Amino acid sequence: MIKIMTAAERHTSQKEWVHSEYSFSFADYDDPHNAHFGSLLAHNDHVLKPGGMIDSELHHDLEIVNIVLNGSIHYEDDMGKQQLEPGSVQVISTGQGLTHHEKNDSTEEARFIQMWFLPDRPDMSSTRCNEVFSRDQRLNCLLPMVGGSGDERALPIALDIVLYGSVLETGERISYSIAEGRRMHVYLIQGNLEISSEDGTFDLSSGDAARIKECTEVSFKGTSSEGEAEFIVIDLP
Repeated sequence: MIKIMTAAERHTSQKEWVHSEYSFSFADYDDPHNAHFGSLLAHNDHVLKPGGMIDSELHHDLEIVNIVLNGSIHYEDDMGKQQLEPGSVQVISTGQGLTHHEKNDSTEEARFIQMWFLPDRPDMSSTRCNEVFSRDQRLNCLLPMVGGSGDERALPIALDIVLYGSVLETGERISYSIAEGRRMHVYLIQGNLEISSEDGTFDLSSGDAARIKECTEVSFKGTSSEGEAEFIVIDLP
């Protein structure tokens, strides 16, 4: 089963410093029929204005993944500070409790995706790590960026998921086999993408997402008339 969630179906939040698109219930958006997808609790696409900040919050027992798309993000928590440039992927285990915030110190807007996951177990130690993944590394493949096992490039996370990044040129196609009992979340950052499975063929535009269950084989094809299709794929239970 493939369920397409269009960009227009996301909840929009506009505050003084930040424009956000919520794929699941979050903050002032409460929809009991759209609360999560497996262990994926939140998927927010933020655009932070120059000088803007997302207020400090205390979280515990969450795995947070930040992906910086454009601009730069100044990240700070109880363990210190980090500057995250475009292409940065950051994994934060909030564990027993961690206060953190994100700020845009530059003169340009910064766009980043933030996702929350439920970890395999509670009360872990707080940790964080990050890595930069280039366009060339992701070109015409599914590059493991977070989770999984046996791939030195992927950042560790405290649950059984694999998060892939891809930049697919027009006409290029890649396939993926989904194990029994697993599901897949696909988010198209920009461009146009075709998804095919035994359920049929679906066309995605920028900001669209696909929630996939009970499929065994999925293929992705870049269909942009100009440019490329940039997207992420999450394999999760």
